[in-house]
Amino acid sequence: MYEDFSYIYDKLSFDIDYEGYAKNILSLVDEYNIKKENMLELAAGSGMLTQYFFDEFKNIDALDISTDMLNVFASKYDNNNVNLIYYDMLEFENPNKYDLIVILLDSINYVTDQKELKKLFNNCYKNLKDNGLLVFDINSEYKMTEIFGSNCYVYEYEDIFYTWDNFYEDDLVDMHLNFFVENENGSYDRIYEYQQERVYSIEEIKNMVSKSGFEEIKIYDEDDFSSIKEDSQRILISAVKGKWWQKV
Repeated sequence: MYEDFSYIYDKLSFDIDYEGYAKNILSLVDEYNIKKENMLELAAGSGMLTQYFFDEFKNIDALDISTDMLNVFASKYDNNNVNLIYYDMLEFENPNKYDLIVILLDSINYVTDQKELKKLFNNCYKNLKDNGLLVFDINSEYKMTEIFGSNCYVYEYEDIFYTWDNFYEDDLVDMHLNFFVENENGSYDRIYEYQQERVYSIEEIKNMVSKSGFEEIKIYDEDDFSSIKEDSQRILISAVKGKWWQKV
């Protein structure tokens, strides 16, 4: 999916508050007394979020299914405590290894098969140490149906002009993106990108996570780290493997 997309992805992420999202996660790490030893980030992309954990965790495994994204990651950052892994996050197993697992930026919504999503949560549970913490987000139902919906958008930023056409049906949003990237001679290269996301309700996600064995499931508005509202766009969810309070 990201073969020609990695340059565009990084450039158009200027308005995403990666640092703020990382601070939210680190506050949860402190709240649950999570050891800062081994961290796993699934769907890590080019490391835009991961960079804020370099000085926090002893070892970080950053996994992505796109070699292009991982190559961009490697070209931007040189950290001895980061291990880049090319793998499908739905299949990744490394039992009882991690203190923290992070899956951000609506990567969950890209898992459109509910059985596959259940498998992902089951694997996350297996891969965490006892009392380990899972933190992930989803695009809210409001964002998926009202902002994405079947709406069309046109944007221009520096050397990139693009159109974004959405089609919403049966809890799925099909996204057709056409990017036009300006060359030095004034001509443009066209890059087409198709993506699909599924709408998940908070209760549906909480039920899946609970059935995987997690406890202490909490929900936040990701953008201001407060209670969710009717127009919240990103929902942050945390869950613990085991009864964390017994170790305090």
